[in-house]
Amino acid sequence: MNKKVDISSGEEVAKKDQKETRLTCGIIMPIATMSSEYTADHWSDVRHILHNAIEKAGFTPRIVSDSEESTVIHGSIINNIYNDAIIVCDVSNKNANVMFELGMRLAFNKPVVIVKDDKTDYSFDTGNIQHEPYRKDLRHSTVEKFIDDLSKKIIKTYEASQKEEYQSFLSYFGKFEVAKVENKPIGESEALEKLLNKMTLLESQIKNLNHINLESNTILSTDNLMIDYQIQYPDKLSVILNEIEATIPVIKEVSYSFEKEKFYIKFNEKISMNYAKKYDEKIKNIIKGNDDELPF
Repeated sequence: MNKKVDISSGEEVAKKDQKETRLTCGIIMPIATMSSEYTADHWSDVRHILHNAIEKAGFTPRIVSDSEESTVIHGSIINNIYNDAIIVCDVSNKNANVMFELGMRLAFNKPVVIVKDDKTDYSFDTGNIQHEPYRKDLRHSTVEKFIDDLSKKIIKTYEASQKEEYQSFLSYFGKFEVAKVENKPIGESEALEKLLNKMTLLESQIKNLNHINLESNTILSTDNLMIDYQIQYPDKLSVILNEIEATIPVIKEVSYSFEKEKFYIKFNEKISMNYAKKYDEKIKNIIKGNDDELPF
C-alpha cells in the first residue's frame, strides 16, 4: 500500500524559514492576577496586543520566562533578558517582578521599549525613559493605533541600538563596562546550588516588596500627605495655606485640623514616594518659615 506524503509548498517552507530567522523580542509583563482590575484575562489580552505589535515590527515575540530547554527557569529568564535583541516591558500596575527584570535589562545596557496603561503613574527611577501609553480599558479604536505606534517604536529603538553613537539608559549617568553573561564549564550540582541560593535570596526580597505593596497602597505611590504640626500662630494659617498651594502646583487641596494638629495635602494625581518625601520637606519649611512671630 502506498502512503500519501503531505509535502509543504515552497511558499510555506519560505515562510517557516523566514520566521525562524527573525530576531527575538522578549516580553516582560505580569501574567497572573494582581487585583480585581488586573486579572489574568486582562494580561492575556494585553499579551495578545503586544504579540501583534512585535510581529508587525518583524520580530518573534516571546515572554522572557519561556524556554525550549528543560532547565532552571530563573537561569533561562536571565539569559533571555540578556540575549534577546530587544525587549518590550509593560510596567502597568508596577509589578515587583516586572520592575526587577526591567532593572536587569537596563543594567545589561540593552535596548528596551517600556509601555504602560493610562492608569499607572510614572516611576521615579525610569520616569526619564519615554513610555508608550495605552488605554487600560483596551478600547478597540485605540488599540489599533497603539499596535502601530509600538511596532514603529520597536523598529526605531532596535535600529538606533545598532549604531555606534547609540546612547543607552546607563550612558546618561557616565561610562560603564557592563559584565557579560557567559557560559562557564562547571559541575551540574555546583551550578544548581549557586543558582538556587541566588534566586532564593532574590525571590525573598521580591516577596517582601509584594507584601509591603499589598499592605499599603502608598508605599510606591500616593495622592495625599499628612503632616503633624502644632500651629503656634493661628492667624498665620491662611498665609501658610496660600503659599503651599502657590509653591507646589500639583496640589489639589490643602487644609489644617486644629483638633488633630495635622496638615492634609491632596495631590491632583498619584506621585511616587520619592517626590512625596521632597514635597513633605518643602511644605514643612514653608510652615516653619511662616509660623514665627519674628518678621525676619
